Parts: sequence; C-alpha cells; structure tokens
Amino acid sequence: MQPHDSHQEPSLRIMILLAIASTAGLTIEFYSFVVYGYAAALVFPKLIFPHVPPSLGTVLAFLTFAAGFPARIIGAFVFGHFGDKISRRVAFTWDLVITGAATALIGLLPPASVIGYATAPILLTLLRFFQGFGLGGEFGGATALLAEFGARRKYRAFWVGFANAGFPIGGALGALALLIPNFSTTGWRIAFLLSLVIAIPAIITRYIIAESPMFMEILRRKLTERAPSITVFKRYWAPIILLALLSAFQQFDGYTSLTYIVRLMNQLGYSTIIITLTLVVGRVFDFLGVPINGFLARFMRRRTEAIITILITTALSYPYVLALLSRNLAFVLLMQALIVLWGVGILHAFAPTWASEQFPTKYRYSGPGIAYETAAFIGGAFTPAILESLIRNQVERALYIIPGFYAIYAVIAIIAALLLRETKDINLEMLDKE
Repeated sequence: MQPHDSHQEPSLRIMILLAIASTAGLTIEFYSFVVYGYAAALVFPKLIFPHVPPSLGTVLAFLTFAAGFPARIIGAFVFGHFGDKISRRVAFTWDLVITGAATALIGLLPPASVIGYATAPILLTLLRFFQGFGLGGEFGGATALLAEFGARRKYRAFWVGFANAGFPIGGALGALALLIPNFSTTGWRIAFLLSLVIAIPAIITRYIIAESPMFMEILRRKLTERAPSITVFKRYWAPIILLALLSAFQQFDGYTSLTYIVRLMNQLGYSTIIITLTLVVGRVFDFLGVPINGFLARFMRRRTEAIITILITTALSYPYVLALLSRNLAFVLLMQALIVLWGVGILHAFAPTWASEQFPTKYRYSGPGIAYETAAFIGGAFTPAILESLIRNQVERALYIIPGFYAIYAVIAIIAALLLRETKDINLEMLDKE
C-alpha cells in the first residue's frame, strides 16, 4: 500500500485492506487471550497449581491471567511512543510479533511437576506479561490508522469500529478451540500453537501497511513530540481518565460474559459443546456491533449512544444470569446474544470512534491506547478472579453479585460519558490546529 496525499480521500479498496489488516492482528491477539482464559479456568489449576485446593488453584490461575493487564498499559506507553514519534506501521507490526511469540511459548510450557511448583507459575506469569505487553500497542495503532485514513469519509465511525472487530473473530476461534480433542490434557497446547497459523500472515499484512497520510504530514512538518506517551498524559489527562472509566464498563461485560462464563457454566453442568455454542453466538453478535454502531453513529450524538447502550446492557444483566441458572438453552442463547451485542459489540466499535476524536494526530496512537488499556485493567484484570472468589461453588450468588457489579460500572461509565467532550461530526484535521 502506497502512502496517499493527506488531502486526498483514500479509496474504498484501501479502507477495506486497512480494516482487514487491523482485524487480522486483533484476531490472533484476542484468540490467544481467550484460549488463555479457558486454560486458566479448565487446565492451569491442575497443571500449574496442583499443590493447592482446586478452588484456590482456579483463583491463582485467574490471577496469572490478570498479569497481562498492567503489561497492556506499559505496552500502550511504549508502542504509543514509537507509533506517535517514528512509525505507526513499525509499532503496529512489532506488537503482534511479541504477542504471537509469547502465545506459542505458553503452548510449550512444561507442567509444575516437571519444572517445579515455583518455576511453572513464574514462567506462566512472565509469558502472560509479554502477551499483554504486545496487545498494549494494538488498540492505539488500529484506531490511529483507521481514523486517519478514514478522516474524510462520511461513515468514518463505521471504519474506525473495525479497530476492535478482531476481538469477536478471535473470540469465536478461541471458543472453537475448546472442541480440540483432549483440550484439558494436550489439546490446549495445540490451541496455543495454532495461533501461529494466523499470526504469521497477519504480521506480513501489518508490515506492508502504509503510514497514514495525516501522520506523514506531522512527520514532514516535524511536529512530533520527543516523548509523546508522556506528553499526552500531561496535556490530555482528563479525556484519558474519562475514556478509561467509560470503556471499563465494556471491559467488565466482556470478561464476564465471555471469559468468566466458562467457569460458571462448567459449574452449572453445561457440556463443552453447549459452552462453545454459547460463546460463538456471543461472538457473532459482538461482530454485528460494528455495523450497528456505524449506523447509530450517523444519527446519535456520541454521549447519547454511550449512555443508552450502557443502560440497556445493565438492565439485561439480571435476566442474563437468570437464564444461565435456569439451564434453558434457548433462554441462555437469547440473553447471551443480547448482552454481548449491546455491552460488548456496539461498545467495542464505539470505543475507538470516540477515543480517536479526543486527540490530535501527534497523540492519536498513544492517547487512545493508554486510555483503553487502562480501561482493560480497571474492568477486566481481576473480574474473573473476583467473581470466582465471591461466588465459588454457591452459584445462586451470581444472581445478585454479577448484576450488582454491572450497576457499579454503569454509574461510573455514565458519569464519564457526561463529562467527555462531544465530538460527533468533528473534523480530525481541525483538532491539529487547536
């Protein structure tokens, strides 16, 4: 892909290629995260923590899962620095290389009985850290490229929504990985190693992406900052914090309805096939959130869309848990579709749209990236572990604990939405002149 004049609207072909490139990268990155989440619930308690009670082993496994979240924030700072100072393309490629390598190495990790009860958890935590570190550069890179190439397009919000479209695809593939024979013994290793099949072509695709025309203009005029990841936090700390609090709701919903749910449904006696079906249905509706957000964004103010979506999702949380406890498959699939569509799908596509409109070009990689990865830490890092420790084997507690957490995150997110700058129909090029 050749670079384009900053005043020329990129063709539809270029936008499609960019969307595919962004989606391909997130597909492998979130596939690895989802498989890790399943392994933390079904495999690691026995393999890595065999010397502790099973319930404690599950909590510890989810805590190793949490290690990737502070790493995501660090990754957002590091890749945001290089993405806003040197090259969007280079930063966007290397974040995937690191995540892909860490993912494959997890699939080769020996059990605690072979390398020791202390060594195994330490190595697993380190690999999880590097997984998160790589993913930390993803959101900012995809958001910057799609927003800047699509800056002059009528349906900019639709295209920017693809910054997160790889999440549902990777999640669906991760759910299907549960069907690999003997998943809890050797199949999980195959699942991690299979990620390379997606990672290698995705890395090649990233490598051939052109720099965005708006960023090339910033480079030409020598307007880049010496330390953009630090400077953006000094100058735009308010939108970074507010965006983080807003997106924390979507992160909580995602890691509840698409990660912790594996543990809860397993406790409730659902078969692996039914769990997989439920997760795949959720991911289909997650992906449908991209075009739906693109439609809503044409008619709604950003603040209005955010608040309506959050309220609907919160209202759905009680019947969602009720459906799981009822073990009525039709009810479960219906509620899974609805809560994932509103709370994950639409908000997944919405997050990069509003975030990209809060920062000028010289901070558009680091600003959204730091905000979003902070949101992931607030809303997702400890969600599975906290829910597991509160609910444990008393599954009826989920009926009030899970909706209660939804309500808390919703209040915080709505306050953040009310305080954020309204940016519908804003001209991104004008942000550079403010």
